[in-house]
Amino acid sequence: MMKGSRPGLAARVLIVDDDAADVEALQALLREDGHEVDTAVSAEDALARFTTGTYWVVLADLQLPGESGLDLVRKLRSDAPATAVVVLTGHASVTTAVQALKLGAVDYLKKPVNPAQLRKMVSQLVAERPAFLPNNLLAAEAIGEEVFEGMLARSKEMHEVFERISLVAQTEATVLIVGETGTGKELVARAIHNRSPRADKPFVPVHTGAIPKDLIESELFGHEKGAFTGAVSSAEGKFGAAKGGTIFLDEVSTMSERAQVDLLRVLETFRYTRVGGKVEHVADVRVVCATNVDLLAMSHDNKFREDLYYRINIFPIQLPPLRTRQDDIGLLADRFMRAAADRFNKQLRTLPEATVGVLTAYPWPGNVRELRNFIEQAVLLERSDRLESELVSSLLNQRTQAPRRDHTPVVPIFVGTKVVEAERQLAMRTLDAYSGDRQAAAKALGIPLDRLSELLDEGLTHSAVPSA
Repeated sequence: MMKGSRPGLAARVLIVDDDAADVEALQALLREDGHEVDTAVSAEDALARFTTGTYWVVLADLQLPGESGLDLVRKLRSDAPATAVVVLTGHASVTTAVQALKLGAVDYLKKPVNPAQLRKMVSQLVAERPAFLPNNLLAAEAIGEEVFEGMLARSKEMHEVFERISLVAQTEATVLIVGETGTGKELVARAIHNRSPRADKPFVPVHTGAIPKDLIESELFGHEKGAFTGAVSSAEGKFGAAKGGTIFLDEVSTMSERAQVDLLRVLETFRYTRVGGKVEHVADVRVVCATNVDLLAMSHDNKFREDLYYRINIFPIQLPPLRTRQDDIGLLADRFMRAAADRFNKQLRTLPEATVGVLTAYPWPGNVRELRNFIEQAVLLERSDRLESELVSSLLNQRTQAPRRDHTPVVPIFVGTKVVEAERQLAMRTLDAYSGDRQAAAKALGIPLDRLSELLDEGLTHSAVPSA
């Protein structure tokens, strides 16, 4: 972890000054703290850099050739409002620096800059910055790298997803997240919750596909004692547990007809009744649903209630598959590689361009989850400090070849690996082998479907970067 930043995030700083000596000193100082530092000699040069990337902190001299530092502050306040601008003043008076504060600068420093003061200020600004940096200056073809609620992406497609999350989070609208297996639907749901007024209340995920259909109503809405065989006590259910917060219904397409009717009633009346009970309970929850199938097509085939579909599809968010987000593959692979190297005590820190090219050419049917699992496997097998393209090509070729009857894919588990980590790796590799079919993977592993879901969800949460 670098000094002066939050865990897992890289601080990008831009120094705007035409004094070469000052720039060199500041750049060296901040790079010692691990920050990624770029430079610009004018306001125009700085704004041009914002068309290809986003900076967390800008250090801008007030006296610049062409447009002034005040002009730059004014422009960034308008088009990159979450970027912290600190002005440097050596020639201008304190009055001018105060004027910069009124225009949107967060602070000012007098030249010559005190190193300890600068380090402390940048560290604090990086720690307090939002998880997402809107930047209206970004060119459409050069969307900048963004970290948004644990999701990492630079692609235009994911940038638009982040915008939709930000747009809907502050409302009470029901959201339907649509995406293939492994695209990070639960992370999107958590991001909506974390940015909503309900963020301090529970977030309750329910993987409906892992619950037997005859138990789904009890699981969701609770039951009274004696409501059915085995109901030895009352239970409040997931809607009760999520009171005041958000309930996330994943794989909503698997819900039984009866459960669909009950869910529709909740969404229309905000009330529900426990199984075997008569008392109505208020459903004070935000509902977010997710699916990897076409619910509208299912409704046309009478496999899903059409009225429920329109009720949960108030605000849809479509997650793009990884194969259409090629700009993100290298970015995600690098993050997964570093995380896996730390976890497995390996020295891998370099992802060569040739390796990125090989990874980008693969279609990733299991999406981000498959990429993360694959990178972990490759890290375990790599012997150098670089994830070489030869190893990656060999492993991917094994995936594309038809499985032989006399060969079963092997998951390498090293001595000292935690049991829960070994179980998770085996579960993820088996899911990949069965093309994302959870029921088939659970059957092959000989474990209940809900246990498989727990293992997969643990992996998704621990990665912190699926990308969606």
